[in-house]
Amino acid sequence: MSTLAWIIVGGVLMCAIAMVGSITLILKPNTLNRLLLPLVAFAAGSLIGGAFFHMIPAALDASRTSLEVGIAVALGFTVFFVLEQGFHWHHCNRAQSD
Repeated sequence: MSTLAWIIVGGVLMCAIAMVGSITLILKPNTLNRLLLPLVAFAAGSLIGGAFFHMIPAALDASRTSLEVGIAVALGFTVFFVLEQGFHWHHCNRAQSD
């Protein structure tokens, strides 16, 4: 296949992937409310994960040993896991009554 054909096929596929979000416009409100939180969490996790995994090679190139980078990554996961569990435990949707 020629280079132009690959560019066109890639562009069409990228457009199709980008249009997947428009499916939410035809969903029933009840279904959309059930799917919205996991979709937002997936999007945020993808963005943060992409940035995080691009930073690991930069950390290794910054004259750090792989052990230091590994400890920092494990410590970061642990700290944010504990923070998220604390926020989840203290979260409440009930209105305050006076």
